Amino acid sequence: MKYLILLFSVGFLPLCAQTAKIIRGPYLQNFTASSGVIRWRTDVPTESRIYYGKKGPEKNLMVEDGGLSTEHELKITGLKPNHTYFYSIGNLEKVDNQWFQTLPKTGSEKAIRIWALGDFGTGNRNQLLVRDAIKAFMKEKPIDAWIWLGDNAYGSGKDVEYQKNVFDIYQSDFFPNTKLWPNPGNHDYKDNKDSKKLAYYQNFTMPTDGEAGGVASGTEAYYSFNLGNVHVVSVNSEETSEDGTSIIDSTGLQAQWLKKDLAANKLPWTIVYFHEPPYSKGSHNTDTDEEMTKVREQIVPILERYQVDLVLAGHSHSYERTLPIRGHYGIDASFDTSKHVVAKESKPNHYLVDKIKPQGTIYIVAGSGGQLGKSQPDFPLKSSAYSTVALGGSLILDVKGRKLVGRWIGSDGRVHDEFSIQK
Repeated sequence: MKYLILLFSVGFLPLCAQTAKIIRGPYLQNFTASSGVIRWRTDVPTESRIYYGKKGPEKNLMVEDGGLSTEHELKITGLKPNHTYFYSIGNLEKVDNQWFQTLPKTGSEKAIRIWALGDFGTGNRNQLLVRDAIKAFMKEKPIDAWIWLGDNAYGSGKDVEYQKNVFDIYQSDFFPNTKLWPNPGNHDYKDNKDSKKLAYYQNFTMPTDGEAGGVASGTEAYYSFNLGNVHVVSVNSEETSEDGTSIIDSTGLQAQWLKKDLAANKLPWTIVYFHEPPYSKGSHNTDTDEEMTKVREQIVPILERYQVDLVLAGHSHSYERTLPIRGHYGIDASFDTSKHVVAKESKPNHYLVDKIKPQGTIYIVAGSGGQLGKSQPDFPLKSSAYSTVALGGSLILDVKGRKLVGRWIGSDGRVHDEFSIQK
């Protein structure tokens, strides 16, 4: 009997290792010019191990953690900037197209492509069409950063909803090779709004110590990172701050950090994103919604003070882009083109930035990556340059040197809106 027990014990762990399957991931997080985090989930506990290298099948480098777990998270360091590496997860898979590319050095003017996707994790037909439209569009150039604008997993941000409506849908085409920078929405907090024990925080790794660029936030709730010559800031519009105030209070901890981060930034481009927009007449009305009014009154002045170029949001299930505006903190009816529009157009929708005078900010709602909705009776905004609720879509931003080009790709695969900013 003792012999049988010993035989079983010796044979058990190898059997687990051999039969373990990856059921989520791999997916890329918290990447810099010299490091990156790769995460995945297995069906049974096993060791964490990644083989990687710069030449296809020759993965001659390894990073590992010998502890047994179903949730795996490994950080790879010592990488070269703007280099492509190929990788595999231990011996659990045989996939040839798994690779990642490190970011360029901070300040580099290398071309950067950003994909911004909002309100998407529904599992519906529109989500699939929007996904396929971007898949076709990105063939010419890969995505350097995948930004989520919140409401990532409907209806309550539970782990099972993330699996079914997010990981299963984007796994084969995006997760293994695309660097992800998420932001939470109200649906992601529905399970427990005042707790960090959410699937969102369990599933994702965000920078807290300024390791990806910017000022350390000390929390995964909000953070910043650099993409070449672009500084990107993820602001949280949903939870209660650690000091008990609304997280979007202009004197709260997040706002204090935001001011320090924006003041410290020396890069030519600044993009800020969060879930609840300051300006929208889509499925939500920023004239009457209390939280969105707070964003407009308390966060927008901070963004203007530090001359943020572009602000992205979701929540309203629409696509809405404003003109470059400044100083508009009231309801839509109070908007005055002669007072609030700050722009010089070389041609329609192509803006020249004056380097001396205070600049306007373009605000974009891109909340139709899955969910669709109706508009308000007085849609569109008075500050609108382009708006639609006719179909879903998502936003591609291309930045090279001192020029930024934005394109909204509809679920039909067409470019419905295009604009540019030249500095």
